[in-house]
Amino acid sequence: MVVFGGLYALLDSDDELDQPLAPEKPIVPPTVAFLTPRPWTSLYNLRVRAPVDAKHKRLSLIQRVVPHELMVEIFKRAAPADVSRAACACRPWRLLTQDEHIWEKACLDAWEYREHVETTHAIARDRFRGSYRRMFFARPRLRTEGLYVSRNTYIKPGITDWENVKPVHLVCYYRYFRFFNNGEFMSKTSPERLSKVFKLFKTKYAAARDDGVYHGGYSLQFEGDDSRLHLECAPRHRNDDTHTTLHMWLRLRGTHPGASNRLDFVKLASVDGAGGVDESPVPFPTLAQWEEVDDPGLAYRRSCGINIKRYNGTLPVRDFNRGLNTLVFVPWEHAADHVLNNSAEEMDFFVTG
Repeated sequence: MVVFGGLYALLDSDDELDQPLAPEKPIVPPTVAFLTPRPWTSLYNLRVRAPVDAKHKRLSLIQRVVPHELMVEIFKRAAPADVSRAACACRPWRLLTQDEHIWEKACLDAWEYREHVETTHAIARDRFRGSYRRMFFARPRLRTEGLYVSRNTYIKPGITDWENVKPVHLVCYYRYFRFFNNGEFMSKTSPERLSKVFKLFKTKYAAARDDGVYHGGYSLQFEGDDSRLHLECAPRHRNDDTHTTLHMWLRLRGTHPGASNRLDFVKLASVDGAGGVDESPVPFPTLAQWEEVDDPGLAYRRSCGINIKRYNGTLPVRDFNRGLNTLVFVPWEHAADHVLNNSAEEMDFFVTG
């Protein structure tokens, strides 16, 4: 130890480094550590990734895990609207949703109330070349996953005095229809909005407790024409052994292929009877009335009250001229926020198209 100006300094003789270091052992690579060559040892300490197909890499997790056969079974049990939405997600699902087994199940469910299974297969074979997908989008069908709703308005004279300054009132009311696959339907005429009434029609139990709900059955007016429907409500009996039966004739159409989202009123009539027998025959609409529905100005004339006949409640057969606006289909998921929920102050007339 040597002292320099009050500082201590260690010499090499005092440090452990004065001892000679042991020579380092050479690292033998694995490729030469064995007597016989082993090719896989060249991958030692290397991170090698498994080869991935570029097409398989672009698929999502559910597309890589779930096979196509299982996805077809899932689409067969889904609603046709949900299958169409899935087809817009990606190209593989768009090709997968074109499977005929999916649309065969949808066609059998859509027309099971009016025809046998053999008839549905025969129509698909003869009229649509065996394509169930084409038949589902081209053939009219009644939709059951929502309500058909019409909004009707008319002007009523008001009173002008010191408190009320409304010479006229714009009255708004609705007609609601729900159809089932077994040939039944429920209907109601009410001033309540769609956001409140749709909960009543979701179950038959809730609708049966409401006296304002009509129940009945529907059928085809002409054999072979799926667009012309005849609705007959169950008779409403009174205490004097008389009853009234309501009949409605509607034309089914769609604004785009496969929609079936419009029901045009052709005629609405009521027939009185006594003792369980109608006093007069049912007034079926004429061919001219069926053709008049195709007139684009008919909806406007009905909304404005043109050619309205005076109602006579004493006749055994009565035709109704008001409240015949076109019915619009509203799915359950859109009922709460649909445009039909707007009040008369927000929307005076509703044009269906």
